[in-house]
Amino acid sequence: MKALVAYANGTEDLEATAVADVLSRGGVEVVRAAVAAGGATEVTLAHGTRVRLDANIEDCQGPYDAIIVPGGLPGAQHCHDSAALTRLLSAQRQRGALVAAICAAPGFVLAEHGLIGNARATCYPGCKDSLIPGLCPEGVVNDREHHIITGKGPWYALEFALEILGDLMGDAVRAQVEGGMRP
Repeated sequence: MKALVAYANGTEDLEATAVADVLSRGGVEVVRAAVAAGGATEVTLAHGTRVRLDANIEDCQGPYDAIIVPGGLPGAQHCHDSAALTRLLSAQRQRGALVAAICAAPGFVLAEHGLIGNARATCYPGCKDSLIPGLCPEGVVNDREHHIITGKGPWYALEFALEILGDLMGDAVRAQVEGGMRP
């Protein structure tokens, strides 16, 4: 399994890190991609963490088993503005492959580009949630029918990451990784 995680300047630190870490622990090949101009492969996250990534989004080619967009502002807005990421997400949706977004990203990225459709979803309150017809109050929503997993915000980052892992690798791998993180 192979997953792409999008990182931009201003992406929420915890959401990006939790997803990449949990998926890696579960045996998923993770491509961490910078959504940045000029081919840059380094970004500064919302709380000042500087991250050197595997590739620039312009150089990423699908297909991927999952594409994940963490939230945070202005990170979600930068992801929204990326034509390369939008192309990858649109192709992912057309293939019926997994797309996941958390916090501001379900509204600012998926909903604004018409990629949620009628899926059940959640997002950080006030972050374009009015554009999500199937808005749910839960912290993490997995709409298996539409192949979309969404999360409400940083508090739910581990649960969101584990839900993605379970979808990609199965419940046994999810339980093993989750068990290994609990004391």
